[in-house]
Amino acid sequence: MGVKKERQKKRKVKRTNKKGGLTVSLKTANKIKLISVILVILILVSIAAAQISGFTVSMATEGFRTMLAKIGSGNGFPYSLAGISASELLGSGSDLILLDDAGVRVIDSTAKEISNLEHNFDHPVAESSGGRILLYDIGAKQFRIQSKTRVLFEKQTDYMILTAALGKDGSVAVATRADGAESMLTVFDKKHKDVFRWACAKEHIVSCDVSDDGKKFVAAVLGVDNGSVYSKVYVFEKDKTEPAASFEYKDSALAQVKFLSNDRFIVFGNNVCEIIDGKEVSKKIDVSVNTPSRLFVSDNNTAVLVLSKYSSTTQKIVKVYNKSGKEVFSAEITGIVKSVSTDGKYTAVLTDSQVCIYNMKGEMTGKAELTSDPIGVAVYGKHTYVFESEGIFEYSSDQINVLKR
Repeated sequence: MGVKKERQKKRKVKRTNKKGGLTVSLKTANKIKLISVILVILILVSIAAAQISGFTVSMATEGFRTMLAKIGSGNGFPYSLAGISASELLGSGSDLILLDDAGVRVIDSTAKEISNLEHNFDHPVAESSGGRILLYDIGAKQFRIQSKTRVLFEKQTDYMILTAALGKDGSVAVATRADGAESMLTVFDKKHKDVFRWACAKEHIVSCDVSDDGKKFVAAVLGVDNGSVYSKVYVFEKDKTEPAASFEYKDSALAQVKFLSNDRFIVFGNNVCEIIDGKEVSKKIDVSVNTPSRLFVSDNNTAVLVLSKYSSTTQKIVKVYNKSGKEVFSAEITGIVKSVSTDGKYTAVLTDSQVCIYNMKGEMTGKAELTSDPIGVAVYGKHTYVFESEGIFEYSSDQINVLKR
């Protein structure tokens, strides 16, 4: 008993400086040591960053901020949304990004809220890429870029925003209304400098994107000619004012263009879906019978395409493509698809009644029946997260009917 009491006393000992000023517990001292070690590592990484192409001191600093915010852990899932009016769930590596009416919350894999940055957008739209988050208001004149812990850049535009996209290097493309033209595309580089502008005289820009290296941009436009709808896709290079290539789609309404690599992108519309490599179409996906329904492209350039089988609302075909534009697998699923997500290893498909998870062989590795109305899904490795009105719930990506709730 004497030895046990002596050990307990040692654990409770507090360190006091010789002048009798500051008193620090052993637990706090250990945290200070940890932070000191991290600071040393950050300094070394920052020095090394100058020698590594594409890596910056800013990136190292943001990584350090996130690392500090993640010290400690949360209470685990489910993550309660009581009193929160959330509208969108995104994945960013192992973290989740939750957009609500008042802020952008970043939640780690332990359900710890590592940040909650307020916003004043009325109808916000969020996009995540390269560890950054783009937030903008359709029909308003404001957008911002933030990291997982702080706002990096805010901009008030001259005209109403139609759509926007965030590149992996931090570049952002913003499509707006314009004077003397139907719409205009403006691109800001990773240093937030206005580096490109293009006025579209007659058509409405419906989608845009930036290549991974920030050197190429694409814009999908929609127009009307003699009562017939048509769409075009323009490809631009950073230092040139005229399009490097263009593609026209008669009687088609395009909805999305998304890069799969620096030169390759996918075109998605009501009756068209194809992959363009450079200046040529490299793959036409047959949509003559099965109607395009949904497209999702992950941070690692894996694309998930959902087709409505024979235009059915409940019979779906899910196709997954890698960054080379090659079809990885195809699977059929029954239900109204609400959301899809992939991390390049697993693909999650959320319907109105279940979540199904597939590996890259097209094998269903996880499945769970849902009892409430689901909204969104995000997958990272063996963790699949389903966003419902009352909370975020965690499922296992590789076990059938296993629910961590």
